[in-house]
Amino acid sequence: MSEEMKNPTEQLPILRVHMMGSFFLEYGDQPISFRKTMATKSMRLLQIFLYNKDNGISRGRLLESTYGREDVADAANSLRVGVHRLKRSLVEAGLPQFEYIYTQKGVYHWTSPMPVEVDAIDIKNKILEAGKETDEKARMDQMIEALELYTGEFLADFGEEEWVQAERAQLKKVYSDALKEVSEYLLKNEEFDELQKLTSVASELYPFDEWQAVQMQALIGLERYKEAMKLYEQTSKHYFEELGVTPSEKLVEQYRYLGSRMGSRHRVIEEVQADLQESPGEKDGAFFCSLAGFRDCYRLVYRMSELNGQMPWLMLCTITDGKGYPAKGGPRLDRMSEKLLEVMKRSLRHSDFFAKYSPSQYVILLQGGNQRGCELVYKRISERFSEEKKGWAKNLKYSALPAIQTEKELEFLEGDDVL
Repeated sequence: MSEEMKNPTEQLPILRVHMMGSFFLEYGDQPISFRKTMATKSMRLLQIFLYNKDNGISRGRLLESTYGREDVADAANSLRVGVHRLKRSLVEAGLPQFEYIYTQKGVYHWTSPMPVEVDAIDIKNKILEAGKETDEKARMDQMIEALELYTGEFLADFGEEEWVQAERAQLKKVYSDALKEVSEYLLKNEEFDELQKLTSVASELYPFDEWQAVQMQALIGLERYKEAMKLYEQTSKHYFEELGVTPSEKLVEQYRYLGSRMGSRHRVIEEVQADLQESPGEKDGAFFCSLAGFRDCYRLVYRMSELNGQMPWLMLCTITDGKGYPAKGGPRLDRMSEKLLEVMKRSLRHSDFFAKYSPSQYVILLQGGNQRGCELVYKRISERFSEEKKGWAKNLKYSALPAIQTEKELEFLEGDDVL
């Protein structure tokens, strides 16, 4: 090893390496900008060297990680060229003149004149060190420091690399286990503000891991009930659109608890009225609500109809594949579903309400409707749905029946436009 590498310059700024989310480097207060001509292979090598800076990486593993899936006649020579280009690129980007990478007994090592901090490594080290703490608060404080560094998935823009996928899965497990332990501690100590900050990041990164339920607990603890309700509705909608399923029981449990908590604080009637009212933007068009909200409204209207004698009708509009079968998920269904939502909002009456029932279906309740009224409503929806793309007309079908069931067998509408 050269004397230059043995005696790195002291008191140089820290080189901070960000691998959680987007990959970038900062030298002191300045971002490191590489030339656009820098080869992708060189960037991959840089990531591998920095991530393995403490122990180095063998030539075999390096070749496999970088060239394993490619037909490279002389991978070893390509590696030497890639390392040489990388060294030159580091200096051209503004780092001090230095060797940076050296080999010893078949192992490639990173070396630098300045201290280097890698957020992904710091996360694992901090959580590992926290596990050795006997004091609970000290352990939790260290874990929280580590969790705050987890601002995105590991090398989010380089997901095709096998080593990246493996490290990403490992880091996610470390993160999830730590967050679960920290969440229990914060809930127990009613530190809801910190819990909200941590779980909001987790909910964004992993929307199907149910961190929203814990985030709702934090928001309820902070008495931010409207935000908790909005989070539930957004999550419920996301589950329907992406997976075609209802929210988990864990999330629904927090929704029920939210309902009980929202009425726990004494308020004057003017506050209650203001809280219940729709915002100006929500008043336009028919009332679109979550499936849970639709279910409650449906049951209320059912009871009211027994008193006023006005029979509401239930409609189910389905986006099909054009042959009568429900459309399968994909970008086309997403576009059609978004269009149908917009059309229903301006095609139904102000007093009608509807909800998304599945990725390809919307359910509607028409106040004081009848069979003929359902036909007219469907015709209006269908015409507007296909006003831009005429071919979409054959992709929409509906069924309808009275919302009030009697002993008489319910008769379904018949005809070509009915499922």
